[in-house]
Amino acid sequence: MVTSFTGPAGAVRPGGLFAAIRAALPSLVPSEQRVAEVCLARPGEVVEWSAAQLAEAAGTSAATVVRACQSLGFRGFQHFRVELAREVGAAALHGELGRAGAADPVEQLVDTVFEAAAKVLADALGPLDRARLTPAVDLLDSAGRLLIVGNGGSAPVAQDAALRFLIIGRPAEAPGDSIIQEIAARLLAPTDVCLVITSSGANEPTLRAAEAARTAGATVIGITSYTSGPLAEIADITLVVGKPDWPVGTDTIASRLASLLLLNALQLAVGLRRENDPRRVSSLVPDILGHAVRAEPVEPVEPVEADHGDHDDHGDRARRR
Repeated sequence: MVTSFTGPAGAVRPGGLFAAIRAALPSLVPSEQRVAEVCLARPGEVVEWSAAQLAEAAGTSAATVVRACQSLGFRGFQHFRVELAREVGAAALHGELGRAGAADPVEQLVDTVFEAAAKVLADALGPLDRARLTPAVDLLDSAGRLLIVGNGGSAPVAQDAALRFLIIGRPAEAPGDSIIQEIAARLLAPTDVCLVITSSGANEPTLRAAEAARTAGATVIGITSYTSGPLAEIADITLVVGKPDWPVGTDTIASRLASLLLLNALQLAVGLRRENDPRRVSSLVPDILGHAVRAEPVEPVEPVEADHGDHDDHGDRARRR
């Protein structure tokens, strides 16, 4: 059952119901998945329907509709419909997301991409269980070794995270080769942490490294877009940032952005705990970058020729005195 995005009174937390539904899809049985998919595809209509009408559209029964809503963390269909109506209304206030067209000029495409990012990223917070954030930060801060694993589209996210942790004095490693990742994971100790990033939660090389870390006794923290799946079964702590509906080009960038921002927040939390840590290298970064940036060529200074006219003037003044 997915309850991480609902508060004490059942209200949806800041973030998106749509992303929470998408994140929960793998955990639903096929008939419940059809109900959820109809809700995602036709939310404006669903808020006006009865449970029987939604069941007909999904090719299932009204009882399955109720069970699907309960599996998503709601008391029943009426409770779900109220929250869905709220989400549809909020989406209407923000306006429709721009869609890219072949005839669009490049400057319009740039605006479309940035506007889409601003509108969809908040939606990714829907399925995030905030109660798991502090335990995750505790582990990231206190771990002996921090191994960060990501492959495919998650590889640059892992590399970026390792750099950010290193800058705040939290040594981290993010091998780029999947075999080296698995070897490194097998060498972890129970006091170490393996931070695993995979949007699908099912990337095979990434899962092998996670399993190796788990076998070694290390703690596994997973960052993914789905509340259930192979990674959720391996990880000790799973942080889910939903996969927003990205209307511009490939949608893999949306989950990557969400993971980057979540990791940035975790890094910030660890960094604030280490403000007085002498191992912080933030102050050294300007010096390092100063050596890494090629200096502008210095123009040669031409020698200034003596102005004999001035000497003549001095001589004339002396003779006049």
